[in-house]
Amino acid sequence: MGKIIKISNSDIINALQNTTRQYFVGNLFKPQQISFYKDERLEIGMSSYSDYMSEPAHVHNLATEYHYVINGWTDYMDVETEIVYEFQKGDFYVIEPGTIYAQRVKAGTCILFIKVPSINDKQYVDINEVVSKWQKEKMHTIRTDYYYDENAPKPNSIKPAAAVAIFNYKKEILLLHRRDNGKWTMPGGTLEYGENLIGCALREVKEECGINVEIKGIVGTYTDPNVIVEYSDGEVRQEFTVVYYGLALDYNVFLDEESSAYKWVSLDSIHNIPMADSQRRRVNDVVNYLNGGNCIFE
Repeated sequence: MGKIIKISNSDIINALQNTTRQYFVGNLFKPQQISFYKDERLEIGMSSYSDYMSEPAHVHNLATEYHYVINGWTDYMDVETEIVYEFQKGDFYVIEPGTIYAQRVKAGTCILFIKVPSINDKQYVDINEVVSKWQKEKMHTIRTDYYYDENAPKPNSIKPAAAVAIFNYKKEILLLHRRDNGKWTMPGGTLEYGENLIGCALREVKEECGINVEIKGIVGTYTDPNVIVEYSDGEVRQEFTVVYYGLALDYNVFLDEESSAYKWVSLDSIHNIPMADSQRRRVNDVVNYLNGGNCIFE
């Protein structure tokens, strides 16, 4: 008599907190954090990456691998040809037996995989300098901004975000030069579970700039559906940002990998700085906000 076996979503989520890979089905011998269905015909599981990582080059001589990207972005290099293949959210791909490959994965990526048959046939291989260099280079997303552009792609994501117009004692605003679009912007980023928007703003500033700020007010909220940001990993985000006004509590700026430079800019010269149109609108609102009597520099 047959039966139905369930592995709960909560068990899967909890298991993936401690490992990047969890198997649901397979002829497995190593201990698993969750119960799995024993089957020598195939393996089914999920890989989830909270941080960027790269998989060392290897080959499966007998098994065929099937992958579906649930979320995120990954790329593979065929070690023999040095051709790179990119896969994004919604892509399905097959890796045939005998393919020698290395893999890189962006943080936040989740992949469902099936391997047929369920055998341990992975063999690690030596790599040349080209592959080694490629593995060490982190994946950098390219960003394209659309502002009332009829050719803008349709959004598939809305993420609440916070940004901060940070001023120093000279009444200069801090701007960062983004690597993903080559333009200047105020520090900020997206909301994470367990935090409010002010907490998000303070965290993002600390992560991106290494400094602490004191929030003094709200410049404005930005939820214009005609402002679209497209990322090369497949995400197309509709604008949803709150911009705060804040004062720097220290000035030792240390940039993370998202930015290539920073500078403190006077409001008199800020209009000469290259920015996306959506960022320009926010900066203009910051100027109007301060000119309206909201200026606090102590």
